[in-house]
Amino acid sequence: MAVLFTLAAGACSATTASAPRHAGSTPALGADHACVVPGGAPAVIDWAQLRNPILSSPSAGEKDPVMVWFEGRWHLVFSFLRNDSSVPGGVYWDIATSSSPDMASWTPPAPWPAQPGSLGVAGPQIVRDPQGTFVVSYQSDPGEAGGTQDRLYYRTTTDFVTWSEPRPLAHSLAPRPGDRMIDGSLAWTSHGLILGYKSGVNGSEQAFEIAWSPSGSLDGPWRLVGKPDIVVTGDTVERYEFLNVEGSWHLMATSNELDHPWLFRLLGDPGDPSGWLRWTTGHELVVPAAAWDTGKGISGQDYERANASFLCNASGTDGYYYLVYAGSTDLTQFGGWGHAEIGIARSRNLVDWQVPPR
Repeated sequence: MAVLFTLAAGACSATTASAPRHAGSTPALGADHACVVPGGAPAVIDWAQLRNPILSSPSAGEKDPVMVWFEGRWHLVFSFLRNDSSVPGGVYWDIATSSSPDMASWTPPAPWPAQPGSLGVAGPQIVRDPQGTFVVSYQSDPGEAGGTQDRLYYRTTTDFVTWSEPRPLAHSLAPRPGDRMIDGSLAWTSHGLILGYKSGVNGSEQAFEIAWSPSGSLDGPWRLVGKPDIVVTGDTVERYEFLNVEGSWHLMATSNELDHPWLFRLLGDPGDPSGWLRWTTGHELVVPAAAWDTGKGISGQDYERANASFLCNASGTDGYYYLVYAGSTDLTQFGGWGHAEIGIARSRNLVDWQVPPR
């Protein structure tokens, strides 16, 4: 039987929408990250009919999922990898969307059109601005034409059908061609807009960094705040998601080593930009293994389990937190990124997780 629920407090074709709006007011704590948008039809999860992976394509890899319930449908936005010998590395990175009325059946992935000047795009993250417009931040991956490293961008939508043109996000923080920024995540606060992102290139020191737009505008000006005090297995974290859990700001992230999902709680004052540098030590979210996301060797090195996870907090409604994530049996296909598929798990306490019964 399908489960219906409504969240009490607030979270493709790519045609062009009007210019994006900017912050004019401050949302309630974490309301911009609610995965079930309030005020519409009750959300539907037909858990008994779900089977992992919930989304899979025979000729493409699907990673980095984010998900919201809006106007009677679930909307997934995710990285979409296809083999293409004409691009660097032989794999074309794109972002695609898919929707479902119940999570059991999904529309075919609809890729975004190619972005001029970028060699591909990837790593979407989603929030709503204070006016309720959805903002998807992402990066150019594997970089920009002319040899420039990855840069952050954003696009906006009000319906997941029409999208604004791509706009640069905090490029002033990466002024040199060799500077790299990926995994952008946003949070509006009472004192402006917070941006979390990963800096550094592969093979060198990489870091989780926080920046601040005092005006609350996506277009800045941006100021670098610093590096949060988070270390997992001797390294940093990536793939960030800010959200509200039990009245406090939390960070969902993936360990840079082994690609495991971790959850942290903010210890600092969210009204002070420097407060976003102080977090708890966090804990790993242990998702049960299955044949579709298990392989020989080590998770994160030879196969993927619960990589690039996105946490949907519906605990105030049906009592569950939902996790959507990428998994694969090996990391040889699609240029070494694996033939990733998207799965789902749920938990009542963020400790004990279960996967669909089928």
